[in-house]
Amino acid sequence: MLLIREFTLGPLGNNTYLLIEPITREAVIIDPSFESEKILAVLQQENLHLTQIWITHAHFDHIAGVQTLSDQIPGLVIGLHPNDFPLWQVQGGAPWFGWPLTIQVTPNLNLDHEQMLQLGSTLIQVRHTPGHSPGHVIFYIPSMELAFCGDLIFYHGIGRTDLPGGDFDQLAHSITHHIFSLPDQTRLLPGHGPETSVGEERRNNPWLGNKNTSGI
Repeated sequence: MLLIREFTLGPLGNNTYLLIEPITREAVIIDPSFESEKILAVLQQENLHLTQIWITHAHFDHIAGVQTLSDQIPGLVIGLHPNDFPLWQVQGGAPWFGWPLTIQVTPNLNLDHEQMLQLGSTLIQVRHTPGHSPGHVIFYIPSMELAFCGDLIFYHGIGRTDLPGGDFDQLAHSITHHIFSLPDQTRLLPGHGPETSVGEERRNNPWLGNKNTSGI
């Protein structure tokens, strides 16, 4: 079973996740934000071999640490859904908010709906979940009953849809079909804020009402 470390980084309180295969010490990072030097220190201290970066979506606060990691660890695989490449090319929208950010590396792994990724013997499913951004994805690990949700859904909240490429109807569809179709006990690890679960959000998320999976 994978080990999971959560880091809350940067001025926007981003959750960055480090997935570790305990036998081989191979590691993957999901959504490296600002202050990713802290993750580099952990990699060194624990003798971990970072091989890949997986991006839920290309907003600047979720990709701000990619260049730092790539500069220190050449040859990383960087996975992103192609629909978010235009967002990546404008530095994740950082100029919209006056943030200085320069990312020179380019994603080299196209993520696609229902694609299966692997870390050690653990399989991780990619689900395309547009709405917050056109190429937003989540990473679902059935064997561990958890999903890394990026900015799709939060504890009693949802991702904003007022930025370029955002669409509330798409977001609601993505949550209904790709979150609420999962078992209630599935842990949801969001891009900001505390962990929650499918059952908790199905029952109590004020933005969505009582959704069910009938007919899905």
